Amino acid sequence: MGSQGFLLWDKSQGFWLIHTIPRFPSFPEEDYSYPSTGKKYGQIGICVTYNYSQFVEIDSQLLSCIPNVYSCSIPAIFHPVLTYLPKMCVGSPLPRIPRQRLSRLQSIRGQNFLHFAKSPYLIDDVYVAWMAQQLQTNLLVETWQPKLPSNCSLSYHVYNIKEIRIPGQSTFSSYYDHAKWCISQRYYKKHWTCIGDLNRSPFQTRRGGGFICTQNKYIYLAFRGLVLHYQNCNQS
Repeated sequence: MGSQGFLLWDKSQGFWLIHTIPRFPSFPEEDYSYPSTGKKYGQIGICVTYNYSQFVEIDSQLLSCIPNVYSCSIPAIFHPVLTYLPKMCVGSPLPRIPRQRLSRLQSIRGQNFLHFAKSPYLIDDVYVAWMAQQLQTNLLVETWQPKLPSNCSLSYHVYNIKEIRIPGQSTFSSYYDHAKWCISQRYYKKHWTCIGDLNRSPFQTRRGGGFICTQNKYIYLAFRGLVLHYQNCNQS
């Protein structure tokens, strides 16, 4: 799958990798090496294994994202169950695409997730207009430049992370970070962590994409510990 990541499954189970690495993976007939496009700036990815039954829901989520599919192989045995992926695979016409779609997913080990799927027809800042309000939490956001300013216009606010500190290393400016993730501002409220493929950029308000979100406290604490400084709404 294009910028959304890639999927691999059989009749029992499969995984979905969501990431920010440009031009990854390469075409299967070439190689499986890590591309040079992902080495200069910070990147992120999350890989979750699901039972096969969950891929019906993932199929519908990807319809909203409208991924740019550049390599795929979906045997006919899956076509009766998966409605949209086979069509995207061969470039067939698609039905009416939802502007946005929210789905509850569960990993093969019982971990619960929320997935936000945004289509290009939802022209808005997905963090402010949808995610923060749906999750009912203020969000600290780490994305690529240029960024829309921190936003406090709605009930739940969105603040841009400006600098992170990786354990055992020096500080790292968001200017050099191609990763796309956000977390709840405070632990005791909701402690959400979301990882996806959309920047807080004015150009990407018109782009399709998505985020996978979890309330796993260990994942949250790991990401919250990275945040060194974020921009309040009254700061330039």
